[in-house]
Amino acid sequence: MTPSVLGSALTAIVERVQELDARFLVPALALQLATLVLRAIAWRNILTCACRRPIPIFTVVCAYATGVALNGFLPARGGEAAKVGLVRARVPGSSLPAIAGSLGVICLLDGAIAASLVGTLWSTGAIPSLPLPALPDGRQLTIVLAAVVACGALLVAVAAPRFSFRLRPILWSALDGLRILRSPWRLAFTVLPFLLGAWACRVIAIFLALQAFHIHAGLATATLVVVLSGASTAVPVPGGGGSQQLFATYALRGSVPAAGAMSFSFGVQLGVTALNTAVGIAAAMVLFRTLRPVTALRAARARPI
Repeated sequence: MTPSVLGSALTAIVERVQELDARFLVPALALQLATLVLRAIAWRNILTCACRRPIPIFTVVCAYATGVALNGFLPARGGEAAKVGLVRARVPGSSLPAIAGSLGVICLLDGAIAASLVGTLWSTGAIPSLPLPALPDGRQLTIVLAAVVACGALLVAVAAPRFSFRLRPILWSALDGLRILRSPWRLAFTVLPFLLGAWACRVIAIFLALQAFHIHAGLATATLVVVLSGASTAVPVPGGGGSQQLFATYALRGSVPAAGAMSFSFGVQLGVTALNTAVGIAAAMVLFRTLRPVTALRAARARPI
C-alpha cells in the first residue's frame, strides 16, 4: 500500500470516527465494562471450585482486568500469564497449573458458545456460509499425519522415562483447574449464566457501536462480528491488530463498504483498548497499592509465574 493510499484510508477513518453518535457509544462502552466484570466472576467461580476455597471476587476482577489491559499491548496474549501470576500471588496455597487450567475452562466454554452461535446463524440463513480453507490431497494428508504421529511417538518414548515423574504432579494439578467440568450442575448455575451474560452484553455493545457508526446491521451481523473478533485474538499480535479489521470486513460485507468496515473495526478496537487499559491500570494500582500507573503495570507485567 502506497503512502498516499494509506494516508487517504487513515483520513477516512478519522472522519468516520468524528461522526460517531454518542447516544449509542456511551451505553456500548458501559456494556463492554459489564462484559469484563461478568467474565471475571465466571472465572472466579471456576477458581473457587479448583482451589476448594472461597476466593474474593474483587481480587479476581482486578487480576482479570489487569491481564485484559496487558493483552492489548503484549504479543501472544501475554496478559493471560499476568492473570495467572496475579491470582497465584493473592490466593495462598493455589498452584499455577490449576489456575492456568481454570482459564482453559473459560476458553473451552467460549469455543462452545461461539460454535453454537455460528451454527445457529448459519442454519437459519442469517449469515452467509463461512469460507473454508482448501484441504490438501488425501494421500498427502495421510502422509503428513503419519509423520506427525511417528515423531510424537518417538518423542514420548524418549522423554517419558526421564520426565514422567516431574510432569505427573503438574498434570494432576492442572486437572484441578478442570474440576468444575465434573460438576455439571455447578457449571450450569455458577459459570454459564455469567459467561452467557458476558456474550450477550458484548453482542449488544457491538450492535450499539454499529448504530453509532451509522451502519444499519442487525443482531445477527453483530453476533458474527463478536465471534470473528474473538477468533482474531488467536493471531499472536497485540490485541489481534490487523486481523480484527480483516474479519470485520468479511462480517460486514453487504452492509457497508470495506473502508467503512475497517474504520468501524479500528474505532471499536481503539475504544475497547482505551477502556480496558483505563480499567486495567486502576485495577493494577489497587492490587499493588500504588498511585503510579506505570509502576503498577510494570509490576503486573513482571509478575513471576
